[in-house]
Amino acid sequence: MNHYLIHLMPRENPDYCFIDKYPKELGLKSYKIAHGERLGPDYPANARVYMTDRYSGIQTPDLVENACGMLIVSKRVKEVLERTTMATVEYLPLTICNHKKRVASSDHFIVNPIGTVDCLNLKASDIVYHEDKVVAVRDFVLDPAKLEHAPPLFRVQEDSYAYIMSEQILEALRTLEPRPTNFLLELLNQVPASPASALPAT
Repeated sequence: MNHYLIHLMPRENPDYCFIDKYPKELGLKSYKIAHGERLGPDYPANARVYMTDRYSGIQTPDLVENACGMLIVSKRVKEVLERTTMATVEYLPLTICNHKKRVASSDHFIVNPIGTVDCLNLKASDIVYHEDKVVAVRDFVLDPAKLEHAPPLFRVQEDSYAYIMSEQILEALRTLEPRPTNFLLELLNQVPASPASALPAT
């Protein structure tokens, strides 16, 4: 089955809004969204974000671009994800305000897949390390064996800001009319891991 990386900053339409800060109501707990930790009752009912002044776009598409690694989607996309994603996922209601601090949308959600999935072929992927710790993943190459039990939507173990979805979700999104806006997906290569070298006979 094909899997796709969801690009959170496609920047293909300047009319779309851009968010560059977490909801301030989260305070220090914003790290939980970045790392796939459950917020539960820590998530404020009045959470809101503001369109950045760096860009003039004011439209709120189905996928809202942001610099915080949040997966922000419209209500109709959220409903598709709820139907197709069996994994543990939080859907956190979010109000988006425009440059004048007025409400532009109250029908968007932060999608928070809980935890991460070990899915990469580490040798085939382009990964930057520093002292054996992952600094960045520049090219995601999947190991098909690791995908056998992966949920339809998940975060990558080596990069919790990276969201991957399956062909199953893509097909469900294609049923929406009009088609979802501002989704830029990258089809990821899959390379089986090399088998471990056989031990020499004794």
